[in-house]
Amino acid sequence: MTDITLALTDGARFVVRRHGNPQQPRLLVGHGTGFAIDGFRRLWSPLCDTFDVITYDLRHHGRNEPCDPATITAERQNADLREILAGIGETFGERPTAGLFHSISGLAALRVETADPGTFSGLVLMEPPAPPPGGHPLAEAFDAGRRMLAERSARRQEHFSSVEELSSKYQGRSAFALFEDGAADELAASILKPEGSAWTLCCSPEAESRFYATNFDDGLFDRLDLAGCPVIVVVGSNDREISGTPAQVAPELARIGGFKLLELSDVTHMMPLERPLAVADATRTFMTSVN
Repeated sequence: MTDITLALTDGARFVVRRHGNPQQPRLLVGHGTGFAIDGFRRLWSPLCDTFDVITYDLRHHGRNEPCDPATITAERQNADLREILAGIGETFGERPTAGLFHSISGLAALRVETADPGTFSGLVLMEPPAPPPGGHPLAEAFDAGRRMLAERSARRQEHFSSVEELSSKYQGRSAFALFEDGAADELAASILKPEGSAWTLCCSPEAESRFYATNFDDGLFDRLDLAGCPVIVVVGSNDREISGTPAQVAPELARIGGFKLLELSDVTHMMPLERPLAVADATRTFMTSVN
């Protein structure tokens, strides 16, 4: 494993880690809002033999240094991804790069790819939360869901007496009922940092809320056909009928963009911790088929 720290143009610093086989195709892996890539290890670790796996955390998440939450915007997330890709190329050599992205990181990847087609050699996107444009049948419900998440995350508990305290909160809650054994402990350990005798969320509630609050429609639906690489959108069956969820939007993205759509049974938006091997296998199969 090789660690590098990239200094971005706005002063933010990102930790990037190379885990996989440098002789294999390159695969960049990203996570969703409020999580950390180390917590998704059971998703990307099985891919390290067949891919040059490179991981990173979102701004103000995981191993990265905190930043001013005011810098968190959709435009800055896109710029972060472009600069991370450039830094990876400068450090490890320029090569075609595919992406495996969950939630908001997948949305940034799709925005970057449609703005600059061919940035990626292929994309596997797990329910990117793309806001439908005004007038779309899903727009009102999605926007209500986005605002609810922004408000709820701003009130999230930030400090804990132990990692176990946070992990225990996942137990018995329907949103996390499908986690694999041990996944809750791994997730909790990855999103907390020690602070004196206590533990604090790496992504503060204010910062997490900003990711939702600034996720506005930027015309992506009108640009989907500009993607210059093969794309597969992965959706969980359990949330398809829940109003305002990324799972409702995902099939629309695939339909409009002409992307492949894969529905996994018995999973939710938390699929990296519910059926990680199924997602890893789908990633391997898709990348083999398009390359």
